[in-house]
Amino acid sequence: MDFICNVCATSVTRVPIERIDREIPSCPMCGSSVRFRSIIHLLSTALFGHSIPLPDFPDDPSIIGIGLSDWLGYSKPLARKIGYINTFFHKKPFLDISQPVSIERRNTCDFVISSDVFEHVSPPVSNAFRGAFDLLKPSGHFILTVPFTLDSETIEHFSELHDYRIVQIGDEFVVHNETKDGRFMLHENPIFHGGTGTTLEMRVFCRSDLEKHLSAAGFSDIQVCNDDAPRWGIIHKCQWSLPIITKRPVST
Repeated sequence: MDFICNVCATSVTRVPIERIDREIPSCPMCGSSVRFRSIIHLLSTALFGHSIPLPDFPDDPSIIGIGLSDWLGYSKPLARKIGYINTFFHKKPFLDISQPVSIERRNTCDFVISSDVFEHVSPPVSNAFRGAFDLLKPSGHFILTVPFTLDSETIEHFSELHDYRIVQIGDEFVVHNETKDGRFMLHENPIFHGGTGTTLEMRVFCRSDLEKHLSAAGFSDIQVCNDDAPRWGIIHKCQWSLPIITKRPVST
């Protein structure tokens, strides 16, 4: 397959179709995957009305956006183009999306990007959806990727999580939790993303619950995007874990 990488504008040729995948790097220059190219595709369409490569974005610091632990392959060039900041839960610049948004950040963003973050947010995850909503200006866009299934229910691994820590016992890890009412719980065989003992998976979303959370937070025009964009090397082989774009309505 031949395509233009919309993250770095490299012309990519002869990529085996099996490498065009949500998580497999398929651009030899920047290492972008379908997930990352989908984010730039949706973002450029939302901001400029049509899809363009990131290097062709106008230099316009008046366009304000926030990323939540975004991939450095697009976050660094994006920050050089527009008024975008990549934030983190564990280091500066800090942003805990599950906590109330500060007055300084409330209603300031033209867009917010969250790519595979909300499956790691401590319960209740509804706080994170509301946090993203509160960051946005009216008509601002929220671009969300998160692993999800087509099942009927979301699987919450730790529904009573409150005061917890991850403990290593020998070669194994467990989650030690004290609930709000003072009970102690031990969860064995936790699932981590990015390597054992790193980022804890809190849940596996289902699509219908994602849409309900977005609606409950106040978002409108929720689009689960299954359209391919082969020009940019974007082929969605499955109907789950698709990118989502939605927006804050002008009046709420």
